[in-house]
Amino acid sequence: MPYLVNGQAVSEDLIREEFARIGRDPQWQTITDLAERGRRLRAAAEQSAQDRILIEQAAASDPRPIDATAVEQETQRQKAQWGCRPAFDDDQLRRLTERNLRVQRLRQEMAAGAAKPAADELEALFNANRDQFRRPELFHASHIVKHVTHEQSEEQAEAGIEAALAELERGVPFAEVAERHSDCKDKGGDLGQFPAGHMVDDFEAAIRPLQPGQRTGIFTTPFGFHIALLHSAKPAGSATFEEVRAGIERVLVFAREHEAYQRAVAELRSRADIRWVPAVQAASS
Repeated sequence: MPYLVNGQAVSEDLIREEFARIGRDPQWQTITDLAERGRRLRAAAEQSAQDRILIEQAAASDPRPIDATAVEQETQRQKAQWGCRPAFDDDQLRRLTERNLRVQRLRQEMAAGAAKPAADELEALFNANRDQFRRPELFHASHIVKHVTHEQSEEQAEAGIEAALAELERGVPFAEVAERHSDCKDKGGDLGQFPAGHMVDDFEAAIRPLQPGQRTGIFTTPFGFHIALLHSAKPAGSATFEEVRAGIERVLVFAREHEAYQRAVAELRSRADIRWVPAVQAASS
């Protein structure tokens, strides 16, 4: 049952591609009747495939040029990704790249008209759903690590961590010791803030009993030998508005941009000639 969108056929391959993409959405699992789920997914995939063609047609008809430098940079990136063995020659790849950049520009512009949420809207959503905003247990720690690898034996790693511990016990600041001895020297070994469960169990078990400002002795994880310093620990609990404000804003902005995009697609559909062509007619044409 082929469709034509402004005279362009919607291929079965494109419909199957959209079927697979849309089908990954967990919402479809709520339809327990497999036959009904398949019918609805097929209808959604057909419409999505039509929409993709409409957007590609609109992007191709836009007279505004695409920056040649951007086309060339993306073309070279694609060639590098293919290991200098692209499926297209350079001219074909440039044309495909320009087409994709045109589509990308149009999609961004279709979503760009969405109104940004005001501060009072963010706070109202937070207040209406306060119980759903939870903060996990948070730790802030630094560490010194000596890895056991093919290049560094267990004996060498252990000797290195013991040298670091000796300096710490002489009162040398933790960050200085990390810079001198650790295999992860970045930021003086500072791991930043992380939630419970983010680190391996052995690491979390070592820092959990500490008070802020205390450090461990030498302990091991699958990564090697460690010494850790706990800077702070926050128990799990209700999150404050400021802690989740950025996340709420991202969700609202995404929802509004999606709505704006859907309205723009509906406008394209309202002006398009979309028709179903019976299989017999399509085969004879």
